[in-house]
Amino acid sequence: MANLIKSQMICLNNSLITCYCEDTQVSMTCVENSPSDNTFIDWSTFSSLFERQYYSFLFINFTRLTPFTFTNFSSTFPSRSELEFRFLNGIDEIEKNTFDPYDYFLNISIRIEFQSPRNFQLADNAFSGLKYREFLINNIQYNNIHNLPYNFNLKAFNQTNINKINIINSKGMKLISNQSPSLIWKEIQLQNCSLTNINPLIESLIPQFVTKLDLSSNNLIHLPSLIQFKNITNIDLQNNLIEEIQSNIFTNLTEYIYEINLSHNRIKHISHDAFLGMTLSVLSLENNQLCSLESLTINNELTSFLYPINQSLVALFLSHNFLDDFNPIKSLTNLNELDLSNNEIKNLDENSFPNTYNLHNIDLSSNCINSIHPLSFNRTGVRDLDLSSNLFSSLETIQIIYDEDSRSRNVTASFLDYMSTDFDKLSLTNCTNLIEINWFLFTRLKRLYYLDLSKIPKTDHFWFYQARDNTSTLPNNQSSRSEILLNNIQFNNDDYCLAKPIFHIFNPGFLFIDKDHPCNCFVFMFKNILREYPTCLSNQSIVDQLTQQCMNIDSYCLNLTSTTTTVATESTPLPLSSSTSAAVIKEDQKWKIILAIMIPSTIILIIGLFLATIYIVKRRKTNKSMEIVEMQGGFENKLTKR
Repeated sequence: MANLIKSQMICLNNSLITCYCEDTQVSMTCVENSPSDNTFIDWSTFSSLFERQYYSFLFINFTRLTPFTFTNFSSTFPSRSELEFRFLNGIDEIEKNTFDPYDYFLNISIRIEFQSPRNFQLADNAFSGLKYREFLINNIQYNNIHNLPYNFNLKAFNQTNINKINIINSKGMKLISNQSPSLIWKEIQLQNCSLTNINPLIESLIPQFVTKLDLSSNNLIHLPSLIQFKNITNIDLQNNLIEEIQSNIFTNLTEYIYEINLSHNRIKHISHDAFLGMTLSVLSLENNQLCSLESLTINNELTSFLYPINQSLVALFLSHNFLDDFNPIKSLTNLNELDLSNNEIKNLDENSFPNTYNLHNIDLSSNCINSIHPLSFNRTGVRDLDLSSNLFSSLETIQIIYDEDSRSRNVTASFLDYMSTDFDKLSLTNCTNLIEINWFLFTRLKRLYYLDLSKIPKTDHFWFYQARDNTSTLPNNQSSRSEILLNNIQFNNDDYCLAKPIFHIFNPGFLFIDKDHPCNCFVFMFKNILREYPTCLSNQSIVDQLTQQCMNIDSYCLNLTSTTTTVATESTPLPLSSSTSAAVIKEDQKWKIILAIMIPSTIILIIGLFLATIYIVKRRKTNKSMEIVEMQGGFENKLTKR
């Protein structure tokens, strides 16, 4: 503080503190000159003060606060509506009734902030009797200094009325109180304080005033009942050590509750009636140890904790668990957003989402999905679908359909055939088993604006286009031109030839490829739709070389043998009736495997028949020769006798 800027002046100076004021006289910085047991500060000597409605004080290195710290403060700062006290460093002790003498504080909006206080020993009623707009305590140093638990005295706040209190980043904290409910606190945050027991806090709060409770990033294992907080809207318990949610924790929290966050815990079991009587909208359970969404009642009936909130739940987050089945989700009729990523789901059948008509966003990435029934998403309103990092090898399925006369025919269909008309975003990134991509499927998605194919292996069937249903191959006139992400894939000149007719139909707006992608005719010829040029195109000499090299690329493409684009086939979509008898044949063009087995078998059979025929013919000739010899011998014998 020795080097004052021009806009500051000394407005209070005595043996204890020196205060510096801005020209506006709104912000003051006061520094304790040296630690002292004397806490008497006479604010009447404060100079050059203009009357303001708002004052902000920054106190640096103050060690003790007592009722004498603010002597004559009220007469020096009259006619104010807002007041802010910020204490940086120091603060070993705050005595009883430190703010009590100042009745004029009762009608002021007060904000108090303590940053990195040291021992922070709080006497009973240290802050009592006042109304605070906001109260912030950050990074109490006691545990770091003494390596002992810090006892946070809740009685220091007896009869306080706090709109928003934040006590954060204070390790080794232990709450202590032996009083009846007396804290009128509304929005409460005790975050990252190593708390293991919150009972003293819950017992000290006047329930009807609490609207938000954030106890995240602590060490809580067991939870007390919260059902007395009838006006609470948000509960955040993420990043704790909770293992079970019992039936008496949240039950009947009335219609005001909106969101409960239980993510990043160790939850293995949730009682089937844990959320009974609630109208919960958002439930976060990601990064837990759930293996099932269902459990058995005492009557041995299979049920789920989701059933009581099936009409109200709008968003459900279940990523990073151990789920291989999500049957209860089928009943969530108002669900809008669902995250099931990083689980152990293997198949999506036609009844995966039968009643989720309002479901718009689904994240199924990083599962083990190897098959997707064409009707999996038929009854949803999905707009955004993430299937990244799964195991399926094709977007299409070949099925055998039997008619009334038991005659069979093959039908090719895809889950993309039955997506909502509003479907506009699809991610297939890192599907390393996806060896065939039929771009025809994407051309049917008229509102598709985002398609992520990054990290997909570039096989011979990457640029594959096979129309179905006698569909025209005219360019796709999308209302908004789509973005195609092709990162982490290397393309060459041949890829330009294969992609050109497909892009003519699909009509992408932008392509995304790697910044370090090597320059070739694929990059050069599609540069007008690249969202960001590869670094090599910034080199003019390379651009000049590509201009010459790619001049006749279209002629080269005409001579390139390509089998990626074919005429429309006679395959038809699956009928929507689930009563149709259908036997699903494995994907990946299994007819090739059948032919691979049948052709050698047929050849072997033909050769066998041929050799058998030769053998029979020779055998017959031998028998005839023997008959002739025998006949001749008979004649000779008869002649001899004669």
